[in-house]
Amino acid sequence: MEFGVFSLGDHLPNPVTGSYNESQAEKHLGWVAEGVLAEKCGYSAIWLGEHHFNDYILAVPQMVLTAIAMKTERLRLGTAVTLLANHDPVRIAEDFATLDLLSEGRAEIGVAPGITPATFELFGQSAQDAGAMMVEKLDLLDRMWSEKKLQWEGNFRAPFKDAHIEPRTYSGRSIPIWMGTGTTIEKAVAAGSKGYKLQLATIFGSYGNYAPVAAAYREAYLAAGHPESEMEVAAIAYCYVDNDSADPHAAWAPYMGQYRSFMKEIVRGKGVTAGIQALASLATAQDLSGDWREFDLCGSPQQIAERIVQANRDVGGIDHLYCYFDAGGMPQSMVERSIEQFSRLVMPLVRDELGIEQAA
Repeated sequence: MEFGVFSLGDHLPNPVTGSYNESQAEKHLGWVAEGVLAEKCGYSAIWLGEHHFNDYILAVPQMVLTAIAMKTERLRLGTAVTLLANHDPVRIAEDFATLDLLSEGRAEIGVAPGITPATFELFGQSAQDAGAMMVEKLDLLDRMWSEKKLQWEGNFRAPFKDAHIEPRTYSGRSIPIWMGTGTTIEKAVAAGSKGYKLQLATIFGSYGNYAPVAAAYREAYLAAGHPESEMEVAAIAYCYVDNDSADPHAAWAPYMGQYRSFMKEIVRGKGVTAGIQALASLATAQDLSGDWREFDLCGSPQQIAERIVQANRDVGGIDHLYCYFDAGGMPQSMVERSIEQFSRLVMPLVRDELGIEQAA
């Protein structure tokens, strides 16, 4: 199992002080600092999300990832996710090829339609077309990176005739593509059939709820004849580690409580897409009440490691765990301490336990 630092980019006031810890500029610089720290601490990647028109202020993750690329050497640089349906895939192909060149082949992209119909409306699109736009634009994106001369015609942009897209990627081929989904078996099968990787939006219910989706992906991937060594499944967890605190739950609670309230207000004000509605069907009373959930990794390092190992069993194998450390207005010093302690105290325990299980 590999571990990555993950952020969706919320910029909220500190619930303890009532004031913002950082300006918007400082917050963006903080994500760059998290990427540098992630490489230093042995994480494999940093994954940044994309949102628009709300207090998720991380709108162009590929630009922040480029800044991180200039300060790192090994860290994989990915999105979770790029809202491909809202964009011209030509622009996305150029952006990520540029990131890939500057990072010498470390770029990856996760794609999904997003969570709010309001975003589509403000981009002058219909949320009813989200699924069809995703399929068409993803196919075009992949082909632009793989083919030097492109003939293409679709429903949501002008056709191509002998189109030559530059710049090329570092390898000259498509960068790794991850498809994001929650409970949708059809998306998992599509991702597997195409040879993409799978990002599971593990935010409601339990990890076991996502096992059928992961299994369908793996079956379709292997049936299509893609190399097993490149078949990968990722999951998400909210994380906080402070081994120096007598009660880390109490320290973390105000930030997670505020984050969940923020999310509920977005849903109330802007609605949700069909995919998020399906995902929300997994929500338990515990999810909705704001109590601690299976996806909240907080406690002693041993407790957290045991829960990650169990999650790996429940999903049927997690290749990458995206660790969300900075949600809810947490000060940067707390975020960075948690990132460091998770790497030093939790990751070795998980790898030891998984090694024992595999050996058995």
